[in-house]
Amino acid sequence: MDKVNACIDFLHRPFKFAITRLVSMTLALFLSVVLVVNPGHIAQSSAQLDHGYLSLLMLALSAAFIHGIGFNPIFWLWKILFSPYFSWTILFGFIISRITML
Repeated sequence: MDKVNACIDFLHRPFKFAITRLVSMTLALFLSVVLVVNPGHIAQSSAQLDHGYLSLLMLALSAAFIHGIGFNPIFWLWKILFSPYFSWTILFGFIISRITML
């Protein structure tokens, strides 16, 4: 297990800087406010809401908040799940998909 944690820590080394944590926190705050103020960005009505997509988006928002406040999980699975690689991909993908729909 120590080798797995060391490998994951090596891959996450670029995300240990304060600027990347600031990007995560800003991204999470911005998208949280957008989704609360205008939930029409998710779907036009609750009948059209894709719950799998929304669950994935909420997980990515949670991961961005966790990285943004500086929490570093110990267990390897949580390191992967709450990774900026995962959260930034989903959140930037959400932003790009909404911009292209305009």
